[in-house]
Amino acid sequence: MPSPLTTGIYPSDSIIETAQSLPLDPLGQGAADLLAGDVEYRIHLIIQEAKKFMVNGKRGTLLPEDVEHAMDALNVEPILIPPRPLPIPQFQSLSIPSSSSHQSQIYHLPDDEIDFATYLKQPLPSGVANSAGVKWKAHWLAVEGVQPAIKENPTPTQRAGPSRAQPSSTTLRPQARTQLPQELQLYFTRLTTALVPPSPTGPETEPERHRLAALTSLRTDVAVSGILVYVVKWLGESIQKCLMAPTGTIGQLIDAVEALVANDGVFLEPYIHILLPPLMSIILTVPLGPHPPSSSSNQPSPYDLRLHASQVLGKIAEKYGKSYPGLIPRLVSTLSKTLHSPPFPSPLGAANPPSGRYEGTLLALSCLGAPAVRSVVWGKAGESVRFIDDLAGSLYTDSGKKKNPLIRALIKCLSLIINGKPLETPTPQVNLDDISDAFGPNLASMLNKKLWTASEILRIRKEEIESGNVQDGISGKAIDGDGMEVDQ
Repeated sequence: MPSPLTTGIYPSDSIIETAQSLPLDPLGQGAADLLAGDVEYRIHLIIQEAKKFMVNGKRGTLLPEDVEHAMDALNVEPILIPPRPLPIPQFQSLSIPSSSSHQSQIYHLPDDEIDFATYLKQPLPSGVANSAGVKWKAHWLAVEGVQPAIKENPTPTQRAGPSRAQPSSTTLRPQARTQLPQELQLYFTRLTTALVPPSPTGPETEPERHRLAALTSLRTDVAVSGILVYVVKWLGESIQKCLMAPTGTIGQLIDAVEALVANDGVFLEPYIHILLPPLMSIILTVPLGPHPPSSSSNQPSPYDLRLHASQVLGKIAEKYGKSYPGLIPRLVSTLSKTLHSPPFPSPLGAANPPSGRYEGTLLALSCLGAPAVRSVVWGKAGESVRFIDDLAGSLYTDSGKKKNPLIRALIKCLSLIINGKPLETPTPQVNLDDISDAFGPNLASMLNKKLWTASEILRIRKEEIESGNVQDGISGKAIDGDGMEVDQ
């Protein structure tokens, strides 16, 4: 029997209030009327079925048990109902003295008093009474410096612990196995197993070819929509578990997220909130990767991982930023708070505070577009650039200042707000002392071979100071790409 399309006594306002309490788009009045009619129809259906149980029980009163049996018969999710009959509480009155002639009384539930002497004399429960209790057994930890191979002593493998962090299990949970057909279960297992090989792979090995094939399937195959929710949850859990795994494993997971975002045949919008926290974790987590770092040249550096994750974050913002106007402002607000937060001591005991989260913040802002860079990185006539330069001076030792990844990320951000150099324009002559005075010595030393960038940021700063039309980029509000104000 199809559900009616007209509403009856069930109010549509209740549907609208319920929709407003949930993270849903605004519900129109027409949709609310249709849903109210459907709810009323289903209530009638349950009541009619419950009356059958009432008549079968030869009763004239409809009880909660009848409704519960009716919902079971209609395969509706049962409602948790307290046990019946409910005990009637026995309240006791207690007089309260007052200044007036009339005494006030309050009622309370009396607490049961337990006599410990009587309680300890009671027999033990059957499970405890029949057990053997606690026993002690002596065994040799070592004999002449050698540990005996007995079950009480841990084996060398158990003492060493796990060798590396592993992604989440590639097998589906029991609930998912009951909901998916056998073909999709096999597809999920083989796909997730191939995306992250169990051991490091070379460019021409069989596991690497399987990984590339899995990425191609994730990027182009429409069948991924059948297991989309399970793939997204697996990626999120695997990234959170592998933040201190070898950097190659983290890079493989980022490749999988990037391939999934590029698939136009799946509806990924409802699961963006699951993918963003793992990407932000890669961008901002310190330390990222194993400690001590791997000396292998095939493994990407933490800077490369943060850059790759920032690029994927930029693709998500570009693809879904117009559908969700609050997406980019929230990302910019989070990154701005991270950039202006004070450094904390290294969790690994290093002499300098970790700089990875500041590098990741600038890389992520550079992938969110020029408006984000102007509001957070540039600020008011370049004042935020000077702040970042001072921060870089305190985060790196003398040997680290020669490479200075934070200044590299800063230059990448500044390249978005300057004009490109025309082909026939000669390289201008810039006094680096002016850069040092305006923005800091660390940026000036890195711009030694990027004179066009140096001249452009000086020009922008000069124009803003002369015109007086400066953006309130540090303490006020900034404008994102869609014209929205972003709180800093």
